[in-house]
Amino acid sequence: REREREMGFLPWRQFATLLVVFSFLSLSFSEQAPYYTFMKNATEAAAVSYYDYIIVGGGTSGCPLAATLSKFSRVLLLERGGSPYRNANISNLAHFADTLSDDSPDSPSQRFVSEDGVINARARVLGGGSCLNAGFYTRAAPDYVRAVGWDGALVNESYRWVERVVAHEPPMLQWQSAVRDGLLEVGVTPYNGFTYDHIVGTKIGGTIFDREGNRHTAADLLQYADPQGLTVLLWATAHRILFRTRGGTPTTPLPPSECKISIDGDGREVIICPV
Repeated sequence: REREREMGFLPWRQFATLLVVFSFLSLSFSEQAPYYTFMKNATEAAAVSYYDYIIVGGGTSGCPLAATLSKFSRVLLLERGGSPYRNANISNLAHFADTLSDDSPDSPSQRFVSEDGVINARARVLGGGSCLNAGFYTRAAPDYVRAVGWDGALVNESYRWVERVVAHEPPMLQWQSAVRDGLLEVGVTPYNGFTYDHIVGTKIGGTIFDREGNRHTAADLLQYADPQGLTVLLWATAHRILFRTRGGTPTTPLPPSECKISIDGDGREVIICPV
């Protein structure tokens, strides 16, 4: 062993430790927004390609779902709009109103009128509504988590996973302070200070805008993705989804308000995330 040290050989335990460290670093490797090599225009897509999962809709559900699944699978994420990056109307708080007022054909905001006659806007951009909304962030009530049967520990872990990238403590400026003081004055107590938790009383919630006024959207969560396991196609509209039947039983989607999942005989899935 002394001779091995003199010749520069590492003892096997040290070698094994280094191997584990380098393996961990390799598995932890990710790409930072906006420099995603897996994001491209749909016109650049391969003529034929195969995936374990195809996610239609790159919004606040589609982006984190794609990032998670890419760790162990081949994932294709289709987004009908463009990239939120290098667009000042999206990225900076000062241009918040400009995004909603832009009605050009390629605008991240698509105007529509509901059946009740209410004028509204829907997102047409990677990151979905988090690219357009006012950016308030909070957690769900614990009672809600229990009611739907979710694993509370896993939910809390998921909150932290999201918050590390997109959530921030907002500055308390004059308007925010006035609203806080008004709520306390009329008896909305206790005062809980800054917290992401959904609790009784008045609190300072989170925001997806940082202290410099930069917006952090759901698209930023794609930095958690394995670049080798994910392909994101922009300006990609899904016109039809073809369902294959087996044994006379067709695959059927869930109601439109939920993520629709169809599973073929090979275990592959098409997931539609409209939000």
